[in-house]
Amino acid sequence: MDAPLNLQNIKSGLSKLTIREQVSHRLAAMVQAGILRTGDELPSERELAATLEVSRETVRGAIQMLAAIGMVEISQGSRTRIARTEGFSSYNSVTQPVLSGQSADEVYQARLMIELPVIRTAVECIDDDGIARLRRLVDAQREMLEDTIRFQISDAEFHDAIYQASGNELVAGFLRQLFSFGMEYRRHVLLRQGSVSLSLADHIDILDGFEQRDPTAAAEAMQHHLDRIHRTTLEAIAETSVDRR
Repeated sequence: MDAPLNLQNIKSGLSKLTIREQVSHRLAAMVQAGILRTGDELPSERELAATLEVSRETVRGAIQMLAAIGMVEISQGSRTRIARTEGFSSYNSVTQPVLSGQSADEVYQARLMIELPVIRTAVECIDDDGIARLRRLVDAQREMLEDTIRFQISDAEFHDAIYQASGNELVAGFLRQLFSFGMEYRRHVLLRQGSVSLSLADHIDILDGFEQRDPTAAAEAMQHHLDRIHRTTLEAIAETSVDRR
């Protein structure tokens, strides 16, 4: 039987969908947010099932649904690839729009103002199952140091689990938009040697704050994480601007 899947991050209408449909929408949301990009190879069914905490059969069915609309391409003997990222109006109602027109500084300041109080609330509200979910994600990330795409999927799940623990879906939805900002630059950063290890270390510190039930420690660890993300995002923006000249 499938374990519960934290998919409240996709709008409330999804509660009427099957788990397979929920997973397909979850993956579609990652595609449309830029976490997954054209040409990316998806993790194996086993790996995706472990990250999303559903059965392999559920993952297989969800991928087949995305293949039917042309979002992914399934090839015998090789990994499933993202085929294209645009033109999926049927999924627009359940995915969050990516911020446009805002600067990296504006998004960073917004995350500090909103995400830090949210993490404090999440520490106070999260139950043992929620902490166990964060721990499983972090433990799995230890094995993803050379797998950037798989890490990005797990990273999104880690942050989303925290947003959900706050208990405020409206705020959680806005934080998902902030999280999705500049994903093309985050990919650029994560390809650097050692970058995934640094993000993992940040996640371990954040998790420690949750396990200790210490809102201040968790918020301080998150601020360190956000500071580093902002700094490296600005570096990536500058580097890609030079490359395009």
